[in-house]
Amino acid sequence: MKAMWQRDWILFRRGLIPALILTLLLGLASSLAAYAVTNSAKESAAPVKVALVDEEGGVLSRMAVNVVSSQSFIASLVDFQQTKREEALDGLKKGRYEAVIILPEGYIDQIRYGWPGTGQIILSKAAAASADVVASLAKFGELLLAGGQYGIFAGEKLIQEKGLSEEFHQYFLDKSNDELFDQAFSIYDDGILRETAPYSGTGLTTDAYYAAAWISFFLLLCGLFFPALYTKDTRKSVLTRLYSLSVTPGGYLSGKLLFPFLFRLPLTAAVLAVLSRSFTLHFTPGALLWALLGVVMASALISFASVALGQKKGWQGLLMGIAAVCLFLCGGLIPRSMLPAWVAQIGRFTPLGAVLSAFKPLFGGKADVLSILAGLLLTAAAGFLAWRHLTLMPQKGDES
Repeated sequence: MKAMWQRDWILFRRGLIPALILTLLLGLASSLAAYAVTNSAKESAAPVKVALVDEEGGVLSRMAVNVVSSQSFIASLVDFQQTKREEALDGLKKGRYEAVIILPEGYIDQIRYGWPGTGQIILSKAAAASADVVASLAKFGELLLAGGQYGIFAGEKLIQEKGLSEEFHQYFLDKSNDELFDQAFSIYDDGILRETAPYSGTGLTTDAYYAAAWISFFLLLCGLFFPALYTKDTRKSVLTRLYSLSVTPGGYLSGKLLFPFLFRLPLTAAVLAVLSRSFTLHFTPGALLWALLGVVMASALISFASVALGQKKGWQGLLMGIAAVCLFLCGGLIPRSMLPAWVAQIGRFTPLGAVLSAFKPLFGGKADVLSILAGLLLTAAAGFLAWRHLTLMPQKGDES
């Protein structure tokens, strides 16, 4: 066992510098790719642009529109841009706007006296397909009506009926209407508990999810940069000689598991140290143990697979391709919100999905136990294939 470890250490040390260089390049490429995909995911959830045509154009209309459109839960989904009717319709056709709202001349009187309204909402196909956007636009109209019925225009009506002075008129507009607006709309901001929902059912924010996904991808691939460690001793002649020296398949694998794992540990610590500047990481004992399990899974799985496949041409490319497919299934290449639900479910039970699940507690989420169990089963299966390869190889012809 000791002699085998010494040999593995020599092979590991010889490949260390090239592996560090390749790992650095992989880290840079992964960081850039993760940044690009994260931005894409955020853009797909960004507020849609809506053209607002206010044909009334009076002071009260502007006040009402500004207050309603600035409500936080509406502004999070819809970006209102006031413009003229012709420009709005032209922008809708050319794709600059997802919807157009037209408030006709006289709509304030319609609200004030309860007359039937004639406002228009014109949706693009994309906006019509989004339930959140439709609901937000409907809430815009609802709030406009609620504000008017509560008393947003009551002061103006009172001044006209009582013939009050212009001084009182100005005082009312400057002071009293502010309070009326607050009372009319505060229920929507103060009475509703708002929170940021986890990204697409992941239990994490968008940034945290993609950070965890690309860390998992990085940890899987960085162990592939020690080809000699995995393949140098898997020829028939070498294995036969090692077995004659009482080296067992388990002893043969031990160094090939240990050294890549030790290689990943400081890399993981360095990556987390960098991420801690941008994320609130939870370095609790439980979260650290889950993360350690993730590193163990990533390291063991790649080591086992490399030993089992190391004599085949293009084995590194094959494992990289499998890791990339897993990243796609987990929503790391295409925003997860754009993938069918069944694809994301498959991603949960891939090797990368299991490692990702183990890193979730560090980012404030919960470990997906079923996903991690699936990862452990896949690791055990890869271990069996490696053991079978080592057992059967001495019985085959020398492929050197």
